[in-house]
Amino acid sequence: MRDVDVSEVVRKIADAVSGGEVVPVETAHVSGVSFLTVGKHGVEFLEHLASLGLKVSVFTTSNPSAVDVGGVLGVGGEVLENQLKIDRALRKLGVNTTYLCTPYEFVLTRRRTFHAWAESSAVAYINTFRDAWSDKNPGPLALLSAIAGFVPKTPLYTLEGRRPSLVIEVETGAVGPLEAGLIGMLVGEKFGSGVPYFRGLKFLGEESRREFAAAISTYSSIVFAVVERVTPGWREYWEMAEVRDRLRIGEGDLSNFLRDIGEPDAVYIGCPFADLETVLWIYREVSKRGPAKKPIYVSTSPAVYKSLAGLDLSRYNVHLFAGSCLVVSPYGRRFRTIATDSLKAIFYIPKLHGVRTVPCKRERCIDLAYA
Repeated sequence: MRDVDVSEVVRKIADAVSGGEVVPVETAHVSGVSFLTVGKHGVEFLEHLASLGLKVSVFTTSNPSAVDVGGVLGVGGEVLENQLKIDRALRKLGVNTTYLCTPYEFVLTRRRTFHAWAESSAVAYINTFRDAWSDKNPGPLALLSAIAGFVPKTPLYTLEGRRPSLVIEVETGAVGPLEAGLIGMLVGEKFGSGVPYFRGLKFLGEESRREFAAAISTYSSIVFAVVERVTPGWREYWEMAEVRDRLRIGEGDLSNFLRDIGEPDAVYIGCPFADLETVLWIYREVSKRGPAKKPIYVSTSPAVYKSLAGLDLSRYNVHLFAGSCLVVSPYGRRFRTIATDSLKAIFYIPKLHGVRTVPCKRERCIDLAYA
């Protein structure tokens, strides 16, 4: 197989999903790079591509792995062995092994440029908050498209395919991470697909935006939403809207999910990865109280992790790690119940690891660690 053959594979896929049309991409982001999720067949696929001497032709980043950068999670054995094989194959292919689910932290995605991203929460983020254009591409297709330099032209790569079809009236005031995730979940579960147009939705910081994008794309196939006064070009999108359904979300709709959750044996924050501001907020909170009674796990990007190298969180029973998360790492299986402010973690951790997860606002999560 040569480079041209990979191009033909992508074109064959385009024949099936986009009438043969393709668009050139500026960047790619590959998912399915954790051994825990792809298994041995996934390892063999990546090693085979690498053995052919293939290289990505656009800047390409990678999703979290099963093993964290600093070894905080202590993952070893078969998982570590195969994760190293994946790492070698990705590097040989020219993939930037950043191992993060938030590539938008440092990847410039300009408005109405095309990208081949596979991580649904990241796709929803750049679509919604930057009006950059990507579909929710399967992991292997994102990698093949990174090599070919183009991706099938599915509807989300067209203006017509981004026409709003739903109107969501949010009557809750500004929302934090958990509430933003709940709104995304409610809309995703009710409609499943379409392009929602949000009115009245206000975010309390960057973490809320991340959780919203992660939740709406986790609980549905929706990876593009228009948020009034937030999404670039929102006026144009509203003018072209063809509304087929509406929904109102109030405080009562969110409070139904905020109930007494008992006592978890661990707290997890950082799905998607926590930004620098969030990690520093956690540090300020725990430094006031001393060591937590229950462990607090915080996943972040390697860049943020490196910038905080001199910050000793472990003395407060806070375990900061990078390049992995409790969704794609087996580490979390040692717990019975994990409290988190991430609706994405609440969805995936029970399915992948059989561990109970319960929702809590970020402040409440910290309280639970000291309960």
